[in-house]
Amino acid sequence: MKNRKNMFILAIVALVLVLGVGYALVSSTTLTINNATASAADSTLKVVYDGNNSATTTKLTTVTAADDSTSATFTITGMVLNEEIPVEFEIKNKETDVNANVNYPTTFTNSNATNFDAKLYYKSCALADSCTYSEWTSGAKTLNAQAVATLKVVVKLKQTPVTNEQSSTTINVSYTASAAQ
Repeated sequence: MKNRKNMFILAIVALVLVLGVGYALVSSTTLTINNATASAADSTLKVVYDGNNSATTTKLTTVTAADDSTSATFTITGMVLNEEIPVEFEIKNKETDVNANVNYPTTFTNSNATNFDAKLYYKSCALADSCTYSEWTSGAKTLNAQAVATLKVVVKLKQTPVTNEQSSTTINVSYTASAAQ
């Protein structure tokens, strides 16, 4: 009976070890075991622009938002006084099991703030009834695993440019993301 009990305990210990090693082999996270202490390697969340950008104007001269990037830049030129042009960028949380906090952009610059106004808006359609844009001025927004959100920058010509150099603006929007708790 005692021998059977020892064999059963040994089988349980072996099973736990096989499951731990098996998980480490099939997961995308590096598992390091030192002195019976396990720790997962830290990695950056994959919350990025997914390459879907849109604007309904020919006044948008340059858009740079590479797929899998966290930075977007665009230039607008040839606007008339009080005209507003929206430019949209989709952000996707490509993680399969981690919700993310998309932090207010670390960079939100307007190269010609004298003549142009730029506002940032955010929309996530996780809940069907909350699928509207809201102005984003600070803080973080939660983006569920595999979900898509949209950043919209609205550029408005607030003052007529005097020279050709003043007739365009370049907007840059870069953000970071962290794991939601």
